[in-house]
Amino acid sequence: MSIMEKKESFTCPHCKEKLPFRMLLIVKNDHTFKCPLCGEALVPHKTKSFTWGYIIGFLSFALPQQIVFYLHQDNGLAFLIGILHAVTAIGLVSLYFYFNTKFSKAIVLSFTPILLVVFGRLLIHTIDFM
Repeated sequence: MSIMEKKESFTCPHCKEKLPFRMLLIVKNDHTFKCPLCGEALVPHKTKSFTWGYIIGFLSFALPQQIVFYLHQDNGLAFLIGILHAVTAIGLVSLYFYFNTKFSKAIVLSFTPILLVVFGRLLIHTIDFM
């Protein structure tokens, strides 16, 4: 990949395919996950966790709901206004993450060679002592 090559947002660097929108729920900063299309390991670059979406969604539900309930004393209307604000906020945060998250190839380390070396040395030392 050249320096000037532009990375597509929410695209697998292995198979160059767009990832499904539902993958937003498992993307966390510095955590690897497998591409559902090709099975290769991916890691996001400097992304916020979708936890921010839940926090913003909760606040956008609770605050308007409390204001409407205080002004109108109507539970149904307050709940409806709160749900509409929460769905809108979570949707907008999801779109922001989807259009601004970029991925790179993850380096997957296997512990098998390390364990073989460690246990091999232990086995050699135990044989030497016998």
